[in-house]
Amino acid sequence: MTPSEKNILAHWSAYIYEQQEDETDLIACVKRMLGDAPLRILEPACGGGKLSAPLAEAGHDVTGFDIDEAMLAHAYARAEALPNLHIRKANMLTTDWGRGYDAVLLCANLMVNIQTDWSDYKQAQKKLLVNAHKALRPGGHLLLDFACPDSLKAYVSDVPEWVCFEGADDRGTHGRYIVINGTVNEQTRTVKGKRRYELIPRDSNPFTVVTDSLKHFPTLEQTCSMLYRAGFTIEELYGDLHGHAFDRQHQRSLIRCRKVE
Repeated sequence: MTPSEKNILAHWSAYIYEQQEDETDLIACVKRMLGDAPLRILEPACGGGKLSAPLAEAGHDVTGFDIDEAMLAHAYARAEALPNLHIRKANMLTTDWGRGYDAVLLCANLMVNIQTDWSDYKQAQKKLLVNAHKALRPGGHLLLDFACPDSLKAYVSDVPEWVCFEGADDRGTHGRYIVINGTVNEQTRTVKGKRRYELIPRDSNPFTVVTDSLKHFPTLEQTCSMLYRAGFTIEELYGDLHGHAFDRQHQRSLIRCRKVE
């Protein structure tokens, strides 16, 4: 992939995500769980600020960071109108997150969407929880929201490939982001596949990019163990964003944890 194609892909991906990914339920859920009192909040991997900005608008002091410059462009634009929204570029696995936050948000399926070249994906997940613990004040809270299916085979679509996003960005690039399903290993709780981007820029030749995908879906028991080892106690557990109790039929886990020393 040429530098120009890389730029086109990054811009298109960020723009289409902004336009087509709806975080309405997540925003309402997080606001409800955090309460009305102003808090100092950290959101690693904040993307374009679709969650951070509404929280700042609600009166919280919010810091967000991300590694994706194309996504951050949207977050910076939101922060221009919100003096209590602070955005920076940082890698969530290698950068110090800071200290003294009242709440850390690891939401929007971040646990299984970590962008990393670490050979052990589980170690990257543990690192997130350790970093969250360090960033929180004593008694501060972590909100963890991610896909937690009981059966991976039932969770992964049996369609060989499907279109996740499709559309045109503000530069006139039309594209499709296609998920190509691969192998599911219930024992290791991993899903291997590929992602294909088919892009037709307005002023240059069409091109296709194929990338490998590896996701690790920890069970609820494994997640709780990682949380305890990182120094958290679990206060609330739900099976979706609407406050329903967790059970094996739900495909999602929403956990509110408190930092203990």
